[in-house]
Amino acid sequence: MTQARRRRPVEAIESRNRRTAECEDRVRRTVAKLAKTGLPFTVEEVCRRADVGKTFIYDKKRPELTKLVLVARDTSQLATRTRIDEQDLAETTSWRERALNAEARVKELRGTLRQQDAHISDLTGQLFDPDGNHLADENARLRGQVDMLNQQVTNIRSDLSAAQRSLQASRANVRREQERNLTVVPPPS
Repeated sequence: MTQARRRRPVEAIESRNRRTAECEDRVRRTVAKLAKTGLPFTVEEVCRRADVGKTFIYDKKRPELTKLVLVARDTSQLATRTRIDEQDLAETTSWRERALNAEARVKELRGTLRQQDAHISDLTGQLFDPDGNHLADENARLRGQVDMLNQQVTNIRSDLSAAQRSLQASRANVRREQERNLTVVPPPS
C-alpha cells in the first residue's frame, strides 16, 4: 500500500508536467499563428486562443514563455503602428501635394486675371481716346477684343473659384487625416 501511495503523486506530477508541456506547445503555436497574420494581438488573445490562463503565461517558472509572448505582442503592435504611420504619411503627402498644386494653380490664375484686367483697361482706354482718331472698324475690333477678354476673365474667375474650393477641400482633408491619426494610433505602452 505504501508503494501505491507513492506512485500516485509521481503519476500526478507526470500528468501535470505533460499537461503543462501541452499548454506551452499550444501557446507557442498560437503565438506563431498570430505572428504570421501580421495583425496586432494581446496577451489576452493568446490566452483565449491557446485556452490557458494569464497566470500560466506570466508564471515565474516559465520566464522564456512569458518573454516569447511579450516580445511577439510588442513586435506585432510595433509593426502595425509602423505600417499605419507609413500609410498616413503617404496619404498626408498625397493631400499636401494636392494642396500645393491647388495653391500654385490659384496663384497662376490670379496672375493671369491681373494681366487680363490690365489689357482690358488698355483697350478700353484706346476705345474712348479723347482724340477720336479711331476708325469705326478699329473700334469694332477693339470692342471684340474687350468682349473676348471679358469672357476669358469670367472663365478664369470660375477656374479660380474651383481651384480655391479644391484647395480648401485638400486642407480640410489633411486636417481630418491628422485628427484621425491622433485618435487611431494608441500611444506606445
